[in-house]
Formats: sequence, structure tokens, C-alpha cells
Amino acid sequence: MICRNSWAWQELAAMIKRMYSVDTQHDDPVTFREFVQYLVDPKTVFDQHWRPMYKICQPCRIHYDFIGHTETMAEDSRYVLSRLGIDVDQFPHIGNGHNSSDRVTEALAQLTKSEIQRLIEIYRPDFDLFGYTVNISHYRTEE
Repeated sequence: MICRNSWAWQELAAMIKRMYSVDTQHDDPVTFREFVQYLVDPKTVFDQHWRPMYKICQPCRIHYDFIGHTETMAEDSRYVLSRLGIDVDQFPHIGNGHNSSDRVTEALAQLTKSEIQRLIEIYRPDFDLFGYTVNISHYRTEE
């Protein structure tokens, strides 16, 4: 696992900055766009942190009884706990109640349409398998 402050993350961040940054000093943290440029680069080898979930979880080979989603984690957790016979009232509150759609809109606005399309190509099986739709037409992009 890579933690933001780990040596491995620092090495990866430095490499991303060298390859994709327009900032010649490379002092600032990796931007979302630089990270996406790294992800969509055909030379990138995905590790378990950003590898598409269908390649990690193998949903076509393993029959899962339940697939939860982060945006419905509180409800999903209550459901799983109740199925396991665990008192859901004793389980800590999950989530902060914030909707992330504004952050997604801001992040995607930094990207070109071709970068977004490439991300969609990479993660399309995840979208399809886990019930997400992809519509980028309402995002303002750089292109």
C-alpha cells in the first residue's frame, strides 16, 4: 500500500512531476491533471491502487453476495451488518454527509476531453459492472 507520505509515494510523485508537470521547479504537489496524464499514458503499469476494480475483484469469476458503493456506504454497511446479525445501532456513524459531485466537476474541468475519454476507456468495465453511468457532456473541459 502507498501512503501519501511514504517513500514510494514520494518517488512516484517525483516521477509524475518530471514527466507531466509544466512547473519547471517541480516543487508543488502532483495535480489531479498530472496524475490523470500518468494514468492515461500507455506506458503506465497500474498497481493495486488505481488498477480497475474488475481486474482486482474478478467479478466474472467470483460470485459476490453483495457489492457496496462508497457513496451509499452508510446504508450498505447497515444492510451487511443486519444480514450478519450485528446490532447496527452499535456501529459508528459512517461518512461526513458531503456530496462529492462539486469536487468531481472541479477536477474534471482541469482535463481535456481526450483525457476524460481515455479514463473512461480504462475504467468502462467498472462503470458497467458496478452500475455507474458516464456522461461527461455537462462538464466543462479544457478542450
